Amino acid sequence: MKNIITTLGLFFSIVSPAAYSQIDTTVKAISFAPDEAWQSFRLPKITLVNEVNDHTTVWSLLTPGTVSIVSERVARLLYLDVNAAPSLPVLTIALKEMKGVAYKDGDFNSASIFVSREYLENFQNKNGQQKAYDELIGILFHEIAHAYQYDDRNYEEIGPIIEGIADLVRLKAGYISQSVQKVGGHYDSGYKTTAFYLHWLESNNKEDYLVKINESLSPYDDVKWSWPYFAKRFGVSLEASWSEYQKQLAEK
Repeated sequence: MKNIITTLGLFFSIVSPAAYSQIDTTVKAISFAPDEAWQSFRLPKITLVNEVNDHTTVWSLLTPGTVSIVSERVARLLYLDVNAAPSLPVLTIALKEMKGVAYKDGDFNSASIFVSREYLENFQNKNGQQKAYDELIGILFHEIAHAYQYDDRNYEEIGPIIEGIADLVRLKAGYISQSVQKVGGHYDSGYKTTAFYLHWLESNNKEDYLVKINESLSPYDDVKWSWPYFAKRFGVSLEASWSEYQKQLAEK
């Protein structure tokens, strides 16, 4: 890890194109408890691929060094023990001509993340370059979370909690604004709705729910994950806590 951090300084010293000279490309800081063991964490070999030869969006500012920073922070958000975190050897990030926003393919042995050029361009045209760059980094936090998180090998049945965890990673990294939190939905709606609910539970119970929930999705524990299992394991009344959470949102 020390060697990679040293290399990162070189990436950030590269002069950006004039059109992007005012963009802050620094990844937002996250406070972690000191742990020297993480200095030896093996980060993946990063490959960036521009499948559409696009040089008109903030994609051109993305570097392997930035992706390495995101990867290390994702792993630390999901695992307290460095020895428990998957050692993902290869990670490819590609800009692709496609609908949607982004998706991840692969497993702990090798993962690829594809980002929509159309989405990034439209977001940039509507919101400007800085917000578009931050959106790109936020997307990477979410998708790289999929590359590192447990999923009980059962996305078809429990996709909402898996997507909620990925968005909780993005939220804790500082790339989801509290301003988008709103009344409505359900705890198992997935994505931001589930992420904000889990974050609320974590804040009220003063526990590291993100790490523990990810751990509860381990495919190696011979337990099939479900919301009732979550409620029992964490001592949470789902409907009562959701109602209280919604009440507090409505009172803001």
